[in-house]
Amino acid sequence: MENRSEAEASPYKSLVAAVSYGIASMAMVFINKAILMQYGHSMTLLTLQQLATALLIHFGRRTGYTRARGVDMQTAKRLLPVSLFYNANVAFALASLRGVNIPMYIAIKRLTPLAVLIAGIFSGKGKPTTQVTLSVLLIAAGVIIAALGDFSFDLWGYGMALTSVFFQTMYLVLVERSGAEDGLSSVEIMFYNSFLSLPFLIFLIIITGEFPNSLALLFAKVRILTPHI
Repeated sequence: MENRSEAEASPYKSLVAAVSYGIASMAMVFINKAILMQYGHSMTLLTLQQLATALLIHFGRRTGYTRARGVDMQTAKRLLPVSLFYNANVAFALASLRGVNIPMYIAIKRLTPLAVLIAGIFSGKGKPTTQVTLSVLLIAAGVIIAALGDFSFDLWGYGMALTSVFFQTMYLVLVERSGAEDGLSSVEIMFYNSFLSLPFLIFLIIITGEFPNSLALLFAKVRILTPHI
């Protein structure tokens, strides 16, 4: 009887999880777009995001709020290529939001299943079923139709979004083929991605000239939004 009630509750939990993920995903896109319209230093934002993520998970582990394990150098070496692709995907996605409107950004990112399907065929994974292929091609056709009707077409923004799709595809294929994330919780994967990416991101914002002007501008924006603090 207890097993039956758990089985009945499972679809509802799955539905709640799916809806929550959709809401969070959409909110993240809108918030990032709003921020980048006022503050164009996307690499600095990504660096601060990864720093905050690493610190929150670290202190959560130290205080017992998360069960994430400490840093293991063998695991870090195994996850390094995965982390680079992950952060490249996020960096180009943020950069694309500066020039692409939100509906087209979401549409272009829907090309990822097509890219993964093609990459799987060339990497020897095998040919997918006809139903899967037709579904993915239908999504891709919808993206092309939407792009043809995009009057605010921005070549640079489209290029950044498509590059983000490429790196996301490489990330997914590498994770599947290497099994680099096997045995790790989602919190631990987030921590390693953040921890491993920080040296490269800090190097990039310095070499590109974003730092330290980007931080000065960020503090100025914060003071404008919170004048009484």
